[in-house]
Amino acid sequence: MRPTATVCSPACSCDGDGGADCSGRGLTTIPTGLSAFTYYLDLSMNNITELPAFVFKSFPYLEELRLAGNDLSFIHPEALSGLHQLKVLMLQNNQLRTVPSAALKTLHSLQSLRLDANHITAVPDDSFEGLQQLRHLWLDDNNLTEVPVGSLRHQANLQALTLALNRISHIPDNAFANLTSLVVLHLHNNRIKAIGEKCFAGLVNLETLDLNFNNLMTFPKAIEALPKLKELGFHSNDIASIPEEAFHNNPLLRTIHLYDNPLSSVGASAFQNLSDLHSLMLRGASKMEDFPILTNTNNLESLTLSGTKISTLPADLCDDLKLLRTLSISVPYAYQCCAFVGVTSPVRKLYSHLLGNWMIRLTVWFICLVALVFNSLVLVATFGPTHQTVQHSYPYSLPPARLLMGLLALANLLTGLYVGVLTALDLATWGSFAEFGVWWEMGPGCQATGVLAVFSSEWSILLLALAAVERSVAVRVILGKVMLSPRRTSSHGGCWRGSRRFSLTAGLLALLAATGACMPLLTSSDQASPLCLPFAGIDSPTLSVTVGLVLLNALAYLFTAAVYTQLYCHLGRVELADPEQSGALRHVAWLIFTNCIFFCPVAAFSFAPLLTGSAGGPEIAKSVTLIFFPLSACLNPVLYVIFSPAFREDWSRLRGLRGASREVKGEGQCDDGGGSWELTDRGSSTLGSECGLYSQLCAEVCEHCEAALQARTCSASMCRHLVKSHSCPTLSGAALCPRPEGFWADSGTPLAQSEYADEGDSFVSDSSDQVQACGRACFCQSRGLPLVHYSYNIPRVKD
Repeated sequence: MRPTATVCSPACSCDGDGGADCSGRGLTTIPTGLSAFTYYLDLSMNNITELPAFVFKSFPYLEELRLAGNDLSFIHPEALSGLHQLKVLMLQNNQLRTVPSAALKTLHSLQSLRLDANHITAVPDDSFEGLQQLRHLWLDDNNLTEVPVGSLRHQANLQALTLALNRISHIPDNAFANLTSLVVLHLHNNRIKAIGEKCFAGLVNLETLDLNFNNLMTFPKAIEALPKLKELGFHSNDIASIPEEAFHNNPLLRTIHLYDNPLSSVGASAFQNLSDLHSLMLRGASKMEDFPILTNTNNLESLTLSGTKISTLPADLCDDLKLLRTLSISVPYAYQCCAFVGVTSPVRKLYSHLLGNWMIRLTVWFICLVALVFNSLVLVATFGPTHQTVQHSYPYSLPPARLLMGLLALANLLTGLYVGVLTALDLATWGSFAEFGVWWEMGPGCQATGVLAVFSSEWSILLLALAAVERSVAVRVILGKVMLSPRRTSSHGGCWRGSRRFSLTAGLLALLAATGACMPLLTSSDQASPLCLPFAGIDSPTLSVTVGLVLLNALAYLFTAAVYTQLYCHLGRVELADPEQSGALRHVAWLIFTNCIFFCPVAAFSFAPLLTGSAGGPEIAKSVTLIFFPLSACLNPVLYVIFSPAFREDWSRLRGLRGASREVKGEGQCDDGGGSWELTDRGSSTLGSECGLYSQLCAEVCEHCEAALQARTCSASMCRHLVKSHSCPTLSGAALCPRPEGFWADSGTPLAQSEYADEGDSFVSDSSDQVQACGRACFCQSRGLPLVHYSYNIPRVKD
């Protein structure tokens, strides 16, 4: 039993078991007052520059001494005298220029010695004499130019040796001949160009050999002397070829790292008969064209061949490699390799179809069909030839809301085309996609398809944000909270200029989306995806582009949600009586909600490489991407068809089922808000689409209305007060609309001036289209547009 320490120095922190922590205290000498029973002493990260003789003589039970991170440059030969039980000595990160061999000779129990990160240039032959129990020796990160063969000659019990990060250029034969117990040897990050064919002789128990980051020109045949080798690394060298049967004397190999070598040839039998091999990395073998033969290497779980010129996979790959879980050729997931029925199930099938199982395939087909049909329908209804029939006395332009919905349908149609390309590829490579996967991923067709997909997705998100801004502006104008320039004296000119501004903004957003879509093409990544989207692994430079695009989309959605939340807060309890205005408001709200929901899964899998332990595998990633990425492009036009009265008007007009009056009204009025407002000379805000627009109604409309009044039909009574109010230009001869003079005091709504208005009057209750059009025109001139209905009661003007 170890004696218990009871005293401690004021400069240290001690525990009851005999441990003393004096690190980072700025000490320049060894502290006094510590218990003689101290077994652990940490003096690292101080300013101790030398160790005088017998400085530790009062610690006979000390087992671990840490002196790392000081400025030690001198250790007296008798400095460590008396430490007969010392097992661990840490002298790394100091200023030593040679091994303090004289001070180490008395440490007969020492098992671990750290001399790394010093300035040692040579290791004398007697450096480790007397250290018969030494198990671990660190000499890395020094200035050694050769292997210290002489000093290692008598270390038969050494198990781990690191000589990395030095300046060693050659390893002679029999350099480690007496290290028969050595298990781990690190020689990475040196300048080794050549090694003797017998340099590893005697290392009969070596299991790990690290020769990475050197200048080896030829394959190290000396590894034939390592029968128990399990992990071999000599990546990042200049090895051009791997000979036949290169590892035939290393049957226990489990991991081979050969990547980042300019391999031009690999022996057909190089990787055969390695039954314990679990991981093989040949990444960056830029001249390698043929897939390696892996006969009887049937326990392979991970195979990395990215950056090579391999273009085809063996047809029997999945049959031979029954445990393969990861095949990396140019993608972060082995899409073109094997799909697994279960984690522990040995049942496997070749990945022969791009779209996977029939459930995913039918879902993708449905999304593609709906996206193409409905977006085309919206485009035809919005930009169809019927919109060009009314160009009488003003330059025609689509209202901003309809224009943005049309452009959104165009962006969604491009996403539908992207899904259509994948669907066509799945049909064209039916049952044999594994043979064409690499060719497709690395070809220009996949790059163009990826640019199309990213552009359409980014543009649709930015257009949705612009649509939210347009709705906010339009509703603010309706509520009298936006004051525009008095230069907009014409309703049609205001509508045209407002639409032009939104068109210009949409064009700039398209340029921004195109820039983002082209960014993945500028990266030097050798990774791709059969879905052609910029989803990459943790080590790919494309990942930064992917993360940037996802963050841009997230900011756009947050901005859109903030704009619409503020809009509803300003709207309060007010309801828009115009069905087209309220329909457009609801439609954009549904678009924001659904697009945000569908964005979350795609964003999660985009960030998956950055998350530790992200699960799911290629099948789930592919399924989520195939379904959720284009789903918004499928649902957006459906929502427009359902919630937007503007589409129903356009579609009815396209089919020729609406009367001339409705057609003129739909074409001339900038009724979607946002761009058709004006100011009077007194500074009060009114809408441009008021009676000035209806003064241009076709003569036949008012003739029908006049005839209805003269005939004293049932509809005539509904418009009799309009004639008395002298507000209808056709019936009263008024050329211009009189300006309303009163407003509701509490809401700012134009006050009705007609002394004939009754509570029961209805201007648009008749079923006659002509009477409805005349009623709207007359009401527009006497009240002003748009009509706003409040959910609370507003007093009405009595007779």
